[in-house]
Amino acid sequence: MDLRLLRFFVAIIDHGGVTRAAEALYVAQPSVSQALRTLEQRLGVSLFERAGRGLRLTDAGRELEIRARSVLAEVEEARARVERVARLDAGRLIVAAASTLAIHPLGPWVGRLLDAHPGLRVHVREPGSVPAVLAEITEGAAEIGLVELPVHRASLETVELAREEMVIAAGPGLAAGLPDPLPRALVRDLPSGALALAPGGRTASERTMAEVLGEPRVRSARRQLLWDLVGQDVLVAFVSRAVAERLLPDVRLRSLDPPVFRRVGLVRRPEPPTPAARALLEIALPPRTRRPRRAAPPATPSGGPTPDRP
Repeated sequence: MDLRLLRFFVAIIDHGGVTRAAEALYVAQPSVSQALRTLEQRLGVSLFERAGRGLRLTDAGRELEIRARSVLAEVEEARARVERVARLDAGRLIVAAASTLAIHPLGPWVGRLLDAHPGLRVHVREPGSVPAVLAEITEGAAEIGLVELPVHRASLETVELAREEMVIAAGPGLAAGLPDPLPRALVRDLPSGALALAPGGRTASERTMAEVLGEPRVRSARRQLLWDLVGQDVLVAFVSRAVAERLLPDVRLRSLDPPVFRRVGLVRRPEPPTPAARALLEIALPPRTRRPRRAAPPATPSGGPTPDRP
């Protein structure tokens, strides 16, 4: 059913005739008359009957009026909801993040986004590994993903956001006497903890961590347990400096010598973002990097520099 025809039909009822309906709609009277004839022809019934100089609804017309008003009200409600989403007065954004990237840098971004647009709802998912994040983006379960680079998924676009320093976090007792920066060769002598291995392979920083720490004393799927043990001077852990400074204020941090960095990147599908996603991208990406590029195919090993170098 053509919504325009329904609007003209309801206007004829509300304004008491074709002429006044045309004036209210700011269209020519013949257009309204033709719309009414078209509607009656499509339905195969008469909707009005003459009553003196006016029009009176037939039984079919009264039945259509109920349905027409309901349809037009639903369309108007849908239009209003879409406008609210476009204005960022409403809407939902789903972001998937690997490792501690949900804490930093995503946490501050979401805070700024919600301060600017209180009506938005943001769902943050932590599927565990980089491949799991990429799968959520590819399958449409999330619109934006945060991962450690590099990634190799030709169907996605990616942009590098920053390099975060990875450091050793230790309680006051274990940190006592440790130089800063801390030579990598000394780390193996320290009791360490690490997250349980996630399916899909290690990232570049996780491979470096395994080489530096050796076999950890504790592996746990719960990040908070490891951090509690660090605070109790039981273990040391390998963590992003930005995350440690936000969540572990009482521990001591040691840079490694040579230093270790992870490359933080954003991934998304190559399609126009929703208004909520566009607002987050404007917060996350410097102007010169707001056009993500396609993820590169897997590189052939060439004996070049290691990926953890700054």
